[in-house]
Amino acid sequence: MFTLSNSLDNSTHQFYNNAMDFQLKKLDTVITVSEIANVHFFEFPKGYETIDDQHPFCELIYVGTGSIDVHSDEYSGRLEKNELLIHRANSKHSFSCPKKAETTLIILGFTCTSEKLHYFSSKPLKLDEMQIKQLADIVKEGRNVFAPPYNVPVYDMVKKKNALYGSEQMLRSLLELFLIGLIRKYEFFENSDDAPRATFTISEIIEYLDNNFTEKITIEELAFLFRTNRSTLCKEFRKATNKSLGEYLADKKIEVAKKFLAQKEKSITQIADALNFDSVPYFCEFFKRQTGLTPLQYRQKADLTIK
Repeated sequence: MFTLSNSLDNSTHQFYNNAMDFQLKKLDTVITVSEIANVHFFEFPKGYETIDDQHPFCELIYVGTGSIDVHSDEYSGRLEKNELLIHRANSKHSFSCPKKAETTLIILGFTCTSEKLHYFSSKPLKLDEMQIKQLADIVKEGRNVFAPPYNVPVYDMVKKKNALYGSEQMLRSLLELFLIGLIRKYEFFENSDDAPRATFTISEIIEYLDNNFTEKITIEELAFLFRTNRSTLCKEFRKATNKSLGEYLADKKIEVAKKFLAQKEKSITQIADALNFDSVPYFCEFFKRQTGLTPLQYRQKADLTIK
């Protein structure tokens, strides 16, 4: 035992004597996303069609529900639910939705010069549950970087002024990791088994709602982001909170509106704008429906309570 201890001590001593001999190794970068044009979650009506589009960056298009008919320089055909296609930079492309069903799409525009992505421009790829969860995480992080609207085609998405720490780097990293994973699986390990099914927790959904309650959130969007279906989502949420999703969001907005009104730092117009209401009259109508008082009446009542 004594000899062994001496041997370990000697080895440790020698290790630290040679510490200056460590050689740092530079890590290679195979995929770089240098710019992001947009992060959209669209809900398109029946029969929606786009005209030919062309731009100097790649465009990832993923079908969450329904299907679309794609027309591009590299591929023309049907893109079904859970399938993905990545248009090359400067590729002319368009799509049309079926006339019998609504369609939800994820569309991401980004710059990346890797030729490996060309593999995904001519053949639809069906994503597994883990890959869909990764894509959902990208969309979530996109909400932390960009201000709304998220479901309207815009050419200049505006960054949020008070974004979460590191959100831009996180968005870029998540997208890069997602692309690397696609290349690994579909170019080299195409026959690998599907990943285990992802699950969601109500606490995750509540955290997301608390961070984004001023945005226009739909049940379909939440079902995609948290990898479940509309029925299960609504049932489990009500079971855990005793509220519907709509009631929870309404209560959250009323809670914040009451704080603003009591503080008197913002005008009613500014409060309506901060909570992302379409108009001041709509905000006033919503507030009265929920509380029985107009915003002005509530502010006056708060003044009397304070006095």
